[in-house]
Amino acid sequence: MSVFGGKVWFLASCVELYKTEKNMSGRDAFNYLRRTGATNFIIDCWEGLHMTGPSYIIDSIDQYIANHAGETMA
Repeated sequence: MSVFGGKVWFLASCVELYKTEKNMSGRDAFNYLRRTGATNFIIDCWEGLHMTGPSYIIDSIDQYIANHAGETMA
């Protein structure tokens, strides 16, 4: 699998984790993560994040969103 393929797979996995944790649909979770810039965060940090557990990933995404609120929200 290419690095690009690994990043796409990881992003999809994170969307699945996030939707389940936040009781959202997959579409709503993806749109929210995209709108907040968290999809870029996930892709940019995938090498470190993919070696952690689900709770750490969710916490990292939430922390990123909290720290960047208003910067990318449209």
